Amino acid sequence: MYQLVNKSDLDGYKYVADSVKNATAWPQYVSEAQLFDVKQWLGDALLNEIITQSQTSPSSVSVLNQKLLDGGSYVSNGNTYTFQGLKAAIIYYAFARFTSKSIYNYTQAGITVKDSDLSTPASDKAIQRLQTENYLMAETIKDEIVLYLKRNSSDYPLFNSCRHIQGRRGSFIAIGD
Repeated sequence: MYQLVNKSDLDGYKYVADSVKNATAWPQYVSEAQLFDVKQWLGDALLNEIITQSQTSPSSVSVLNQKLLDGGSYVSNGNTYTFQGLKAAIIYYAFARFTSKSIYNYTQAGITVKDSDLSTPASDKAIQRLQTENYLMAETIKDEIVLYLKRNSSDYPLFNSCRHIQGRRGSFIAIGD
């Protein structure tokens, strides 16, 4: 799948040392974010349109889809709003994946954890906190984008706002006190 963001886009949001071996896996995390996170609330039709336009050439992306990708400001009902774009959401979703998986190396001898005399691996709890933090940032950006799309629904006929899911985890019922 064509990735809508690349490592240089990531550099504008997060610092990852150039020496990090798993940074070469960044396109995989972006593809997963687009397929498993973004597609479910943006919809196949609109995501496919943006990917097709981007894949053809940067100049073939429509003005509206470029705004959706980059974010910016817009006016609705006389009020001016700002939102971060789809690229930012993809970056945070992908970075959440990168955070949880980057300490592991898959080798012929099995899965190993990066470690040496000069480093101390982060605790599972710290890694989980960082992953959750990035995921929640992505979800906040998603909410901004969905609101933008709903307020500008006539400009984005491929966006089906009825499909918007309130969170990935679904609903639950608490039993007991």
